[in-house]
Amino acid sequence: MQNILKILPAFFLIGSIAYAQKLPKVQASSVWAPANIKIDGKTTEWDDLFQAHNQPNHIYYTLSNDDNNLYLTARMDDIAGGKKILRGGITFTIIPLSKKTSSLSVTFPVFKKRGELEGHNPLFVYGILKEDTIKNKTKIDTLIASSNRDIPKIYKEIHITGIPEITDPFQSVYNTLGIRVGANFDKKMRYTYELAIPLKYLEGSISDVKSIRYNIKLNVEPIIPMKPSAQPINIVVLQPVSSPRPLSIDDMFNFEDSDFSGVYTLAKKP
Repeated sequence: MQNILKILPAFFLIGSIAYAQKLPKVQASSVWAPANIKIDGKTTEWDDLFQAHNQPNHIYYTLSNDDNNLYLTARMDDIAGGKKILRGGITFTIIPLSKKTSSLSVTFPVFKKRGELEGHNPLFVYGILKEDTIKNKTKIDTLIASSNRDIPKIYKEIHITGIPEITDPFQSVYNTLGIRVGANFDKKMRYTYELAIPLKYLEGSISDVKSIRYNIKLNVEPIIPMKPSAQPINIVVLQPVSSPRPLSIDDMFNFEDSDFSGVYTLAKKP
């Protein structure tokens, strides 16, 4: 029995690694959404499993559908991805079949200017606390609970483009369009995001074989436009300096927009 108990942890570790290795970077299968699906930022109805892991973008995700909606369920694989989303938001775009049709894009959270919610990114605090998860367990649990309470209080809008009937792209998360979003932090402070888009808005983007082209983008912080200066600008010529180290993959992820695209074929009702 003792030998079995020693083997079990390694068995589960190997199983989890194998699961991670099996996931493609871009989802390859069609998925009928669970009947009990809720847009709340929790993945209990999915048994916490996903269809793809796009590691360069630090994101697990599943696209699914039912008769009425297309769903995106996404979870960041670490706090780096969550930090980026809470600075610039995540944009899900449906790419139309024809250039005559506008792309439908939904962005959440929404930031209208750089640093708009400075100090409201709990992942910076978590990054310090997680250095000793045992000692800081109570503080971490409190941080997760308070952060989840704050999400609906702080992030009240979504940005929508590509729907002709709306004139203001900034819409309430409680909009009448039927576009719903939900976000939550799990027990490991990983940011989870869910989105539902009524299929009726995608009619110009669904091919004859019922497939949809899509793009998922993680945005950097909004850039504040510089106001023109009335004062003359003095140009100073600087001496050449040694070039800084080249940007790493992590640098590019943190400071540049990053995205990937795929094709999803609508699932048929089982």
